[in-house]
Amino acid sequence: MRKTFAMIGAAIALIAASLFSGFTTAASASYNGNDGEATYEVTITNTTKGQYLTPPNWAAHDSSVRVFRQGRAASPGVEAVAERGGVPILAAELQGAVDDSGKGISGVGADAPLAPGESATFQFSTSERRFSTVSMIICTNDGFGGIDSAWLPSRDGQTWYYRLRDYDAGTELNTENRADIVPAPFCSTPVGAEGGTDQDQPEIDGFGRINRHPTLKGVGDLPLSFDWRRGSVGTVKVTRVAQPSTDEPSNYSVAIENLTSGQYLTPPNYAAHSRAVDVWSLGGSASPGVEAVAERGGVPILAAELKTAVDDAGLGSSGVATGEAGPLAPGEKRSFDFTSNERQLSIVSMIICTNDGFAGLDSKTLPKSGKSKTYYLRGYDAGTELNTENRADIVPAPFCSTPVGAEGGTDQDQPEIDGFGRINRHPTLKGVGDLPLSFDWRGPVMKVTVTNNG
Repeated sequence: MRKTFAMIGAAIALIAASLFSGFTTAASASYNGNDGEATYEVTITNTTKGQYLTPPNWAAHDSSVRVFRQGRAASPGVEAVAERGGVPILAAELQGAVDDSGKGISGVGADAPLAPGESATFQFSTSERRFSTVSMIICTNDGFGGIDSAWLPSRDGQTWYYRLRDYDAGTELNTENRADIVPAPFCSTPVGAEGGTDQDQPEIDGFGRINRHPTLKGVGDLPLSFDWRRGSVGTVKVTRVAQPSTDEPSNYSVAIENLTSGQYLTPPNYAAHSRAVDVWSLGGSASPGVEAVAERGGVPILAAELKTAVDDAGLGSSGVATGEAGPLAPGEKRSFDFTSNERQLSIVSMIICTNDGFAGLDSKTLPKSGKSKTYYLRGYDAGTELNTENRADIVPAPFCSTPVGAEGGTDQDQPEIDGFGRINRHPTLKGVGDLPLSFDWRGPVMKVTVTNNG
């Protein structure tokens, strides 16, 4: 039986209390099992311009549970959601499924329908690795947005994105008539006008199988303003929440060496951090701090950025290695120490005689107590300036001129020579400008050896 919708105000409606009787909220979702448990935060956003979505039914489960499958018949719970927004029916079905499998968790991710552009955020903890969700596309006969058994992120701090795909449950014909869909006031024109039905419509059965929704075709009296772009009706952002380290802090000693024959390097900014902290990543955009180091040796800017990041994450350590000693000359070796509870290490050091080059280490695992690890830092391009290789476009370091000490360079930003916008491996020097090829390098730029002293 279709349930009724009650309007709150003139623009948004909430599903009536009877629709929600007996459902499991995200806050009180039931959980079974805790081996290898992780916490996840999920944000589901309605990306349509005219359609409301029912509160998302969701489940975290193992591979034995399939909430729905394209090409198969809809379960009674999925049919109830797709035809009439029957959230409690699918909620009970999902809870039974995770109970039967012995592990997992299920719930409903919001207390009211999601308006166009609106999001719902919820958290859960589970040892399972799969995630599914179903939400009715309310102003349709039997349409729903869904994700079927997607993988959850595998490590702390990791975020994965999915599309909330549009599906047709195949249980009713797509008449697109207000008389055949739920009596939600926001499905009428003008909003709030009478229309819709709370009765089952067995005489307008669909094709019996779940398939991708064809979107609206304008065959009924439902305005095409309720249509959506084919492919998805929403986005799903899933983050595995990083947990602060409970390990005892370790003392580390670090030896660094400039491996180039002609390039100076800025004192390296470093951070020992959890997986929740992402200092930089290949293919990603440079943060303001990384950009400042790569373009103009702005060590203090990244130092402040890293300190804030590790402070916000809970435990960690950051700093500038031997900053008082100035840039690291070709072939020069130095050392420094730090203490941290965390187990990931990142480093950024400008390759000074370049437009936006840096030597970098991205979230490498620190050694265990009594052990040492050696890392070789490659040269990267921040993607924020073109590689003109002209002295007029790089920092005014005296050791970047020929003869050494000659005037030249700039300490100004160069917005007119922006790069490609993403961090990539540095192509090294090509001889396209007036910077001598004696500043070129091959292979790793810096050697870093870390010892865990316990």
